[in-house]
Amino acid sequence: MAKKKSIAIIGVSNFSLSVIKTLVDKKQQVTVFDYDEDKLNLHLSEYEYGVDVIVLDSTNKMALAKNGIKAYDVVIVGVGTNIEAGLMTVLNLIDLECESVIARARDEKHKRILTALGLSENQIILPDALAGNIVAARSMFNIDLDVDVQSIDEDFVSTTLSVANHNIFNKTILAAGLSTSKDFNIIQIRRKGKILLPDDYTELKENDDVVVFARTTVINELAEKIQGGSKDKKENNEELIIFEELENDNNKNNKTSNDKNKDDDLFDSTAADDLFDSIIFDDNINETIDVTNAEKNKKALKNK
Repeated sequence: MAKKKSIAIIGVSNFSLSVIKTLVDKKQQVTVFDYDEDKLNLHLSEYEYGVDVIVLDSTNKMALAKNGIKAYDVVIVGVGTNIEAGLMTVLNLIDLECESVIARARDEKHKRILTALGLSENQIILPDALAGNIVAARSMFNIDLDVDVQSIDEDFVSTTLSVANHNIFNKTILAAGLSTSKDFNIIQIRRKGKILLPDDYTELKENDDVVVFARTTVINELAEKIQGGSKDKKENNEELIIFEELENDNNKNNKTSNDKNKDDDLFDSTAADDLFDSIIFDDNINETIDVTNAEKNKKALKNK
């Protein structure tokens, strides 16, 4: 579990609400500042624990100072549509020497202004760009759509792969051919709620979540080795097996039918021969009868 920090979030927006939910799920304590009390009550009343709310105008530097904004470990500026209010809030936080400030930018122009104010690249978040990178990474690589994917840059990607390939169940990372290389590294393994920091002799178990950092050129191969290939391939193999079984059954039936036909032919041939013999036998009888009758007629004429 992550170390608990005191985190302040200024401004209620869709971005802020997403951050709040994630932090609460991670058991972090959050204080949310906004000038609109109704908005605070509407969106945050569902949280019974982990979220405190303070009605405050963040463009007022004195109000921020009185509410101890400098004491927070992290201050996140998530002001939505009002860019001017967001910029003024960032300036106030810089003036108050807040230790760690993270600000949401709407677009590249907004980002340039925040950079000019003194924030570094790592302190500025572009939600649309970040979401776009994640979607692009998921569409390019053989990675399940419900896993955590973060595209680092053009060359590397960080993602989580579930162990589903039965060929690597209960094998060590070394035996499975997944030891750290210049192309990829297994950062951690999540197993039944626990986090393992693996080495070459850590065994892989079914349904382990493996967090990897890999080159984009090898992520597909790595995903196939850990996840065991695509679902379509599995279904095609199953269909092939079923087809082969049906074909074998048909061959067996054909063989049985052919054998039966051969027996029938043999039976018919024998029956025909017997019938033929009986016909010849009957003809002999008829000939014998005809000869006997002729001799009787000759004798009758002589007697006359």
